[in-house]
Amino acid sequence: MENDRDNPNVKAQITPLSGAVLKGDSVTFDGSNSYGAIDTYHWDFGDGSTATGKQVNKSFSKTGIYQVILKVSNSKKNNSCAALVRVHSPDTIKVPQLLLDTDAKNEVDDQHYISYALFSELDVLGINSIHHARWQNNETELSNAGSETTNYNEILKILDLAKKSGLPKAQVPEVFRGATEPLKGLKVNSWDDTKTIVTEASRAIIAAARGASPDNPVWVLPVGPATNIASALLQVRREGWEMEFRRRIRVCWLGGGPKSAHKETFNGGNDPWAVYVTYKSGIEFLVLLEQPTGASLKMDKTVESHLYPDNPLGDYLKKITPDKPKALFDVATVAMVIGNYLGKNWLTKVEPSILLDRDQNYRWETTSAPINMRIIRSIDHEAMKEDFFNTLNGRPTKLV
Repeated sequence: MENDRDNPNVKAQITPLSGAVLKGDSVTFDGSNSYGAIDTYHWDFGDGSTATGKQVNKSFSKTGIYQVILKVSNSKKNNSCAALVRVHSPDTIKVPQLLLDTDAKNEVDDQHYISYALFSELDVLGINSIHHARWQNNETELSNAGSETTNYNEILKILDLAKKSGLPKAQVPEVFRGATEPLKGLKVNSWDDTKTIVTEASRAIIAAARGASPDNPVWVLPVGPATNIASALLQVRREGWEMEFRRRIRVCWLGGGPKSAHKETFNGGNDPWAVYVTYKSGIEFLVLLEQPTGASLKMDKTVESHLYPDNPLGDYLKKITPDKPKALFDVATVAMVIGNYLGKNWLTKVEPSILLDRDQNYRWETTSAPINMRIIRSIDHEAMKEDFFNTLNGRPTKLV
């Protein structure tokens, strides 16, 4: 989405939008913060139309999600920058927007989480893939190398099954390739010295922030390692607009154990430093504990298989779910967004907390002070499960 060239002085920058974009209304796209010896500014609005100039006005004739790309160039260099823009009708302007972020082949709950979001009335701007690898031996050896590719392919499979099961073409989101390995944190002096991993996924998160209204920030829902969101946060910090970014993005991560970010948890153990980076950035950060909170959202296929819809996607989800009680961990993050938007009491215990650093074993500590991070320790798992299966069966909770 964004393409850095050898010369750092040729850089495209789209100014974040000031508010929501309505179908038929004129919106100004501003590239005047781009810098370098720029000869041309070329805009591609993702609907077949283009324009040139530092600042351009555009109106969209149809609702939907558009990737707006600014390309700046001279005779030797070029660079591009993107914004993910949701074009609304008046009744969707406050509907929550999501970027899914998933290690989709690692567990059967990821496929359920993707399916839930797709068939809900939430706006899914895109889906990011992520590794489920882990550094070993002082960050010199990588377990599960190649897992991001496997997870990316599983996302594509779920999207194909969703289309065959009635998902309209207009609701099929783009998929962005994510980090193939965790962040490295052992040899840095502070969290913001960490080397970012720039990928399509980290750029998509940043593009979503540029296109979002501060009145309706985009939810990023990592249900694997937090590498993609941490990388995006590090990137915007170095670009100097992290405060504006934090106004436009919220994070709900599924991971962590009851006492720390990396014990009794697969997602936290794979990249605990990324969790720490996300917390220290100051972004609004909800942690839905993998253990024990997410594990409380269970189904038992031996007695509940009839809950799956009779379509290709439902058949696949039922096939990959074992014949025993199985936690649907990741589903709870999507339910959290729906419940939060509608004011439902699906989060039954939430604690403002801090996260201690690596030397203090990534421990959670509750606090009475206002803080950016809250830990979800208890949920109404039966209400969440009911909403999930209603949604898969064509009865999503009404948001408009």
